[in-house]
Amino acid sequence: MRERWFLWPLLLHLSAWLLLGHVYEIAVFQDAARRLAIGQGVYESFLGWFSTHGEGYYASPPLYAYMLWASGAIAKAFGGHWWLSQLAIKAWMLIADLLTVTLLYRVSPSAAKSYWTLWFVPVVAIGLVQPDLWVGLSVLLAFLLAQRGRWLGTGLALAAGIGMKMAPLVLLPFLALHLIQTRRWRPLLKVAAGVASGLALVWLPYVIAFDDAGKFGEVLLFHITRPAAGLNVLAGLQQLADAGLTVALLVGHHVPMAPVSGVTQRVAAVYPVLTLLVFIALAILAWGQRWSLRQVFCVPLLAFLLSNKVVFEQYALHALPLLLLTFPSAWPKLATPYIVYLVAAGTPWRFFPAEYGLPSTPDALLPISWHAVTGAWLMLGFTIVTAMAVLLFNYRLYTLVRGLLHATASSDTSHLQQTHPSGPLNSLRTKLVRALARPELERP
Repeated sequence: MRERWFLWPLLLHLSAWLLLGHVYEIAVFQDAARRLAIGQGVYESFLGWFSTHGEGYYASPPLYAYMLWASGAIAKAFGGHWWLSQLAIKAWMLIADLLTVTLLYRVSPSAAKSYWTLWFVPVVAIGLVQPDLWVGLSVLLAFLLAQRGRWLGTGLALAAGIGMKMAPLVLLPFLALHLIQTRRWRPLLKVAAGVASGLALVWLPYVIAFDDAGKFGEVLLFHITRPAAGLNVLAGLQQLADAGLTVALLVGHHVPMAPVSGVTQRVAAVYPVLTLLVFIALAILAWGQRWSLRQVFCVPLLAFLLSNKVVFEQYALHALPLLLLTFPSAWPKLATPYIVYLVAAGTPWRFFPAEYGLPSTPDALLPISWHAVTGAWLMLGFTIVTAMAVLLFNYRLYTLVRGLLHATASSDTSHLQQTHPSGPLNSLRTKLVRALARPELERP
C-alpha cells in the first residue's frame, strides 16, 4: 500500500466514488433501493418503466438488488439524503474493485498492477454503477478455483456471477464439455451442485420476500428484443449510416432514413439467432479439441462481447481481470479503440449526477449560435470517430478470439482427422478449425 502504483489510482477510485455516477443508472438503482426498503419488488414495475422510458428498469437477477436493498436501508437510517444514498450504492463498486486487485495481487502482482493502473476502470466500474465488475471478480475467482481443482467452489463462484448478470451462463456448457472430455464425472457433479445451490441461494430470499419473481420473464424478453447498442458491429454501422445522412442534410440534400432504419431493425431482430449460431460453432470446435481452462473461460466471454447485440462499456469488465492474469498481451490490442469509444461517445460526461447542475451532454456547452451548424458538424465528427472505434474494437476482438482458438487448433487439426476420420460433424468441425485458426497470438 506504500507503492506509488497503488496510491495514485486509489485516489482516483476514491474520487470516482465521491463524485461520479451515471444520471440514469443512479436514478434507476436509487429507486430500486427505495422500493426494496419499503417492501416492494424490483420486477413488478418493469413493464411500466419500460413503456414510459423506453428502457428496462432493474434488468438483472436479484443478487445486486440485495446490495441495493442494504444501501437503501443504510441511507434511510441516516436521513436518506441523495448524496448519501448514492455513496451507499456506489460503495459496492469500490469494494469490488479493491477485492479484484487484492485477488490478482495474491496470484500475480504484475497483473494486479496492470489492472489497478488502468485509469478508466474506476470511471466505468464506479461511474456506471453497474455490477459488472462483480461479475468479472466472480469469473476470476471461479477460474482460480478450477485451476486448484475446487469444483464446488467454482460452481458457487459462477452462480454468484450469474446472480449479478446472466452473461457467465455462456461459460457453463464449455466448462461441462471440458470436464466430460477428461472424464471427470465427480468434478462435473460438483460444479453442477455448486451452480444449482448458488442460484437457489440467490433467488430464494427474493422469492420469499417479494411476490413478483415470476415477472423476471419480462426482463428476459426485454434483453432479447432490445435494439443493438454500444460496442457492437451493427451499432457502429448504424452510426456510420446516421453520419452519412447527417452530412447529406448539412449540404442540403434530403435522404430518407426509413430504409436504413428498417434494415437495422430487421438485422437486430435476428441477432439473437446469430449469437446462438456463433456459440454452436464454438461448441463444435470445443468438442473436437480439448480446450485449456484459459480457453474455457476466456473464449466464451470474448465471443459474447463480439456477438451480442448490446455491448456497453462496462461489459468489458466481465473478462478484463481474467485477461490481465492469463493473457497479459491481450488487453493492449483492445485498449486504444475502447478508450477512444469511451471518450468520443461522451460517456464520462454523463457520469456527473444531475444534482451538480452540469449540462447533460458536452454539446450543451457550445454557444447557442453554434448549435445550428458548427455544433452539428462537431457532433458529426464525434459520431464518426465513435463508429470507427467500435468497428476497430470488434476487429481486434475477433483476432483475439481467433488467436485463442489457434492455441490448440494448430496442433489438433491432424489429431481430429485421425481420431474422427468420417462423418459430417467432423467435416464441419475441421473446416471451422482451419477457418478460425490463425497465428496472431503466441501459443501458451
